[in-house]
Amino acid sequence: MYVGIYFRVFLSLLPLWVVDGNQCSDGVLTIHPERVVVKYGDFVEVNCSASGPHDGMGWEATVGNKPIEEDIHLITWTVEELTDWDVEAECFINLQDGEQCIKTLTVVMYKDLEHAPVLSANHTGPMIEGTTYLLQCAIYNVAPVCNLNVRWYRGDVLIGHSPADNSTERPTPVNVTATLRITPTKHDDGAQFRCEAELNLGQEGPQPPPPKMISQNVSITVHYGPVTTNCPRTIEISEGENLETFCPSEGNPRPTVRWMRDGLSIDPGLPLSREDSGVYTVNVTGLLSFEDTIEVFVMYGPVFHCPSNYIVEEYTAHNLSCKVDGYPRPDTQWLKDGEEVILPEELSRGYGGQYFILANSTYGNASHLLDIKVLYPPSPIAELEDTEVDVVGSDVVLKCAVYGDPRPQYRWSYPRVSNVWVNTEDGVSLLHINGTTGENIGTYTCFAFNKLGEERRSVRVTVKGVQASCPIQFSIANKPVNEAVVEYNNNVSIRCSAPGHKRILWAVSVNQSITGDTWTEKALTDWNVMPTCKVTLENRDPCHKLFNVTLFKTPKDLSIRFQNHSGPLFKDKQYTLLCEIQNVAPVKNLVVNWYKKEINSSRSVKNETFQDNSNKEPQNVSSTLLIKATKSENGAQYWCEARLKLGDHDTNATSQPLRVTVYYAPVITRPNGSDVPVFKDYQEVLVCEAEGNPKPEIIWIFNNKSSKGGDLTIGTDKAGFITCRASNEVANVTKTMKLVFKEDYLPLIAGFVAVIVVITSVIFIFIYSIYYTNTKMGRYSLKDAKPNTQNGNVAQNGLDGNLPMKKLSQQNIYVLNGTP
Repeated sequence: MYVGIYFRVFLSLLPLWVVDGNQCSDGVLTIHPERVVVKYGDFVEVNCSASGPHDGMGWEATVGNKPIEEDIHLITWTVEELTDWDVEAECFINLQDGEQCIKTLTVVMYKDLEHAPVLSANHTGPMIEGTTYLLQCAIYNVAPVCNLNVRWYRGDVLIGHSPADNSTERPTPVNVTATLRITPTKHDDGAQFRCEAELNLGQEGPQPPPPKMISQNVSITVHYGPVTTNCPRTIEISEGENLETFCPSEGNPRPTVRWMRDGLSIDPGLPLSREDSGVYTVNVTGLLSFEDTIEVFVMYGPVFHCPSNYIVEEYTAHNLSCKVDGYPRPDTQWLKDGEEVILPEELSRGYGGQYFILANSTYGNASHLLDIKVLYPPSPIAELEDTEVDVVGSDVVLKCAVYGDPRPQYRWSYPRVSNVWVNTEDGVSLLHINGTTGENIGTYTCFAFNKLGEERRSVRVTVKGVQASCPIQFSIANKPVNEAVVEYNNNVSIRCSAPGHKRILWAVSVNQSITGDTWTEKALTDWNVMPTCKVTLENRDPCHKLFNVTLFKTPKDLSIRFQNHSGPLFKDKQYTLLCEIQNVAPVKNLVVNWYKKEINSSRSVKNETFQDNSNKEPQNVSSTLLIKATKSENGAQYWCEARLKLGDHDTNATSQPLRVTVYYAPVITRPNGSDVPVFKDYQEVLVCEAEGNPKPEIIWIFNNKSSKGGDLTIGTDKAGFITCRASNEVANVTKTMKLVFKEDYLPLIAGFVAVIVVITSVIFIFIYSIYYTNTKMGRYSLKDAKPNTQNGNVAQNGLDGNLPMKKLSQQNIYVLNGTP
């Protein structure tokens, strides 16, 4: 092992100092044979000879190394049992000029194929025709693989060859797999495939060559088809024959063929009759399934389908049904009185009589007798014309008259109004209208008929200057209505009716119409809905009528605020109150009411409508109120009410009240005058009061000094001017007063009052004493006593006395001077 490793290292370094063996002169060094093929484990022997003088020769090999020897011209490399798959051997000679010549021996080791190849496919089960598959041939433990050849056979026919894999240089035994692509056809069904493997070692190899190994046969099943033959698109078959010979099918798996007609399976072996002509379907089921459509014609002789008698109207297109069936189609011939005739589309009375009809085809002949009778239908109606009534209330007569055989009968179709009646006499029908009105406007149709036919004529009756009435009526829950008020997303159901109608439909929108007399919406959300009832009337012009639907949304979100302002108001400025109503509809029905609450009362101050707004969809609406800030507005409350005027469905919402705060400048209410008297030796309390909002702050200013508060106490030694200033956020207001010194007369007044009191007391005592003396000490008569109007004295005994009388203490007390 180590010798081989050292030898490989030696060989890798050898080119650095030796001459390339190819540069050896011809015949200097010879190896025989130059290429040796050895079976694994066999003996090998190769001679190396030199033709000239040298300084030594030998073999360098991974196995069986021969050291250098001199004075020899032949050296043999031998190995008893060669088992080194990577064996390398070189014979060398050292020339006398110092160079070295090397010859490399080619050693090919092989190993006999020990096992038969294993053939398989990359698919299990049946193969499908037209599909490509891969056959695999597995060869185990083979060397050298580059000399391996694989041949492929279908039965005994060579169908492929897999050459040796020269891309693999590995000399050791390996497992290899050769592949072959096949695309089977139906002809390969049941075929057997095999592969054969052999080593191609050339002339140096063993003779005869090693035996080839053969795999087991692999049989394949190919599914194909189905393939159908004799299956034309059209089949013509005689009556009594069958379809068994048509559309046979082959395939693997064996297909089934199924004949069908009108969706039902049939037995193709049954004989066909003329009724069996038609379209058939052939279903073929196998590996694939398909179906063909075949038209089958069953051939048979002529057969008549013709009445023995026929009655037809004169000068009208006849509908005589006289058919001759047969396949191929037979030729027909009509004979009358021995002459061939062709019936025109319209028959006159001259065509009445007996006809002899012949039918001929390749499958037989047939004949038929036919009697034709030509009668007279009603003649066209000529005298019935359109009529226009010039004056409302006039009478009208419409005349309908025809000729025919049998004698025609009459029937009228007209607007069913009570003033219309019909009478028929002597083959003439008259329709009378007594007192024509707008209800008689419409179509009048006269029908003249017998058993042979019918004639009709329609005319219009109009009234000059009068429009035809439209009798459409609407109702909800059987109650007549002309309009409906519906809250958004609620249900609505309207019934349309009209007497004598043929058809009623609702046109709800451009793309939506409803057939029937009732229009229903479970959740009405279309703001522009315009439901129109259209009716087709019996003998009247079609008419239509729009049903008015008011879809509304209750005003719910109301708010009130000042526009472009926040906070308190300032006196004498104008402000705008804004009432905002969100998502309300229809706006044209909206009324916004403004209210104001003062101290003891509330009143409406403004109403605003939006009748010019034709938009039916919900909108955000606002209303404004202009107010001027005055003192009286302070503390007032405003609010707005949004009311939808919807008749019985009125709805409203009210905003929260908004309290108004008005700021105004201070007004000094005390003191009133401009001079303030000050008494000597007395302290004075000065009072300054002011009104304002916010509440003013009072400051007294005297001799460049200030003092807060409404009351100010000053001494008697102060003189000059004093100022009261009232301030708030609106303004500053001042009032300046002059302090005026006064003498104090209070002591004098008090003394004077005391003297007066003393004097009064003395006088009172004096008078009382006199009164007491007169009333208690003597008798007096006051009969006929009269007060003196001049001096107030009272007459005594009818005489004018000098006794004075005085009124005291608001009582009628009289003091009399006199004697008892």
